[in-house]
Amino acid sequence: MKEIPWRAPLAVTLQSGIQRRFCGPYDALDFLEHEWPTHGSRYQRAVSDCRAAISRAQSPDISRASFIGACVEASLMFTDLRARTPRSKRASAG
Repeated sequence: MKEIPWRAPLAVTLQSGIQRRFCGPYDALDFLEHEWPTHGSRYQRAVSDCRAAISRAQSPDISRASFIGACVEASLMFTDLRARTPRSKRASAG
């Protein structure tokens, strides 16, 4: 299956302090399904949107926005590597 990259990757700082880089819905889905710390409504939305992007039923940009929402829900800091702007766990998901 060919990866569908996001226009800009995200760096997410995990609860352990380690930073991980996510480049597209496949990377994000793998992490969501195997290592994600919480499973709330934004998590569920991110899983669904990543699957849809992988199957090309939806834009990868939507999966990226949903993944950001899941980061906010899980209180994980993230950095938009396009802008190099760190976002706190209180950042909006929009």
